[in-house]
Amino acid sequence: MPKVSLYNHFQPWRDGLYIAYNAFTGAIATMTGENYAIYQKLTAKLAQNPLSDLNEEEMELRRQLEYGHFLYPDDRDERESVKFIHSRARYGQSSLALTIAPTMACNMACKYCFEENKTGRMSAETIKALVKFVKKRAPFTEKLFAGWYGGEPLLAMDIIEELGSAFIKLSNEHEMVYSSSMISNGYLLTPENTDRLEQLGVGNIQITIDGPSRLHNEKRPLKNGQPSFDTIIDNMIYASDKMGLSLRINVDKSFRAEIIAELLDEIDAVGLREKVSVHFGKIEASTRACANISETCFNMAEFARITTDFYGLLLDNGFRIDLLPSPTTGACMAQTVSGFLIDSDGDIYRCFNHPGDKEKSMGNISADIDFQHPNFTRMFRFNPCDDQTCSVCNILPICMGGCPSRREDRGITGEELCQTWKHNLEPMLEIIARSKLNEQAKGQIRAEAKGSK
Repeated sequence: MPKVSLYNHFQPWRDGLYIAYNAFTGAIATMTGENYAIYQKLTAKLAQNPLSDLNEEEMELRRQLEYGHFLYPDDRDERESVKFIHSRARYGQSSLALTIAPTMACNMACKYCFEENKTGRMSAETIKALVKFVKKRAPFTEKLFAGWYGGEPLLAMDIIEELGSAFIKLSNEHEMVYSSSMISNGYLLTPENTDRLEQLGVGNIQITIDGPSRLHNEKRPLKNGQPSFDTIIDNMIYASDKMGLSLRINVDKSFRAEIIAELLDEIDAVGLREKVSVHFGKIEASTRACANISETCFNMAEFARITTDFYGLLLDNGFRIDLLPSPTTGACMAQTVSGFLIDSDGDIYRCFNHPGDKEKSMGNISADIDFQHPNFTRMFRFNPCDDQTCSVCNILPICMGGCPSRREDRGITGEELCQTWKHNLEPMLEIIARSKLNEQAKGQIRAEAKGSK
């Protein structure tokens, strides 16, 4: 029996068009007003009688809707499908995802950072234990991921080289698919380090910039007080031809549209507009160390509204929009048995906010993993598919219950736990649709230019 998806979103757009989006598949398309009228008639017919005879227009639209899973040819239970996909991701062990902080030291003195001048480098014993851990799991692992984190990971480039080389060797020996990325402040992403990282399989680096140069240098100075913006931009110019670059702009209540526009002008002026993806990060008082910034932080609804305006500004300035409401199997590694964050001491954590806080550790990489440890079960136990509110939400597949740490560590409840999509899906779908049309137009222009040569 045909069935309409629980996760459909249709909204009027411009020129009589509608945006059609499905949160289960991530399918997004534009629909004419005529087709939307046919869709309404089609679904009304199927609701009254699933075996209704459909005319030619309705049959053609039905085929298109089934392709994007806006409509199913059978009476399937989508919630059970989401639950199965989530459970497989939670308990599956064919992939191993490691986020590794080879050092907790940092070369910057960001005002809001939770690191609190932490230090420490991964010892030879911890490196050996980490390689041994991967080697032990390699025979039944199909995919291995290493994400480099810190502190500032590039302060420990030698450790990254040693571990990365070992992981590549193990991946070749056991036919694992290996991938790697990094979160860095970008100051030490020199051409030499970029070339070394490329050889180590690092395919993407997220770099944080806190506004235009005049503000970034105030918010994210080096520890010696010197500015960092120009060096980071110079490094990005070289690295952008070697790997994917994701630019994260941290946002608090001091940010306005003109500040974002000023930064975009600086990025465009050095030729990076077409070479980087830009997204906005929510500054939060996530630990005791950064509680002093809480009054300057947006709540989730406020953050969703302001960044919607900022993404519109990106689009108006010719930047592509890479942020998509894509289906996910879980909120983060805290909801899996195959994702771990290891700090420079070899301690294992379940959240990016926890490394170095030994009270939140679930053990050490040199010992067997204890899946009954309170710091594991505390973060793992919530299942959005069993939650009374989340399980019936029509954007569950793109949110999956939100951040476990915000729920467990900070006692946040209600919609403040939800992803920004809960608050800005409709306007963001319009921006994404405009971005896709722009990219199609650019592609057509390039094709025509190529054909005229």
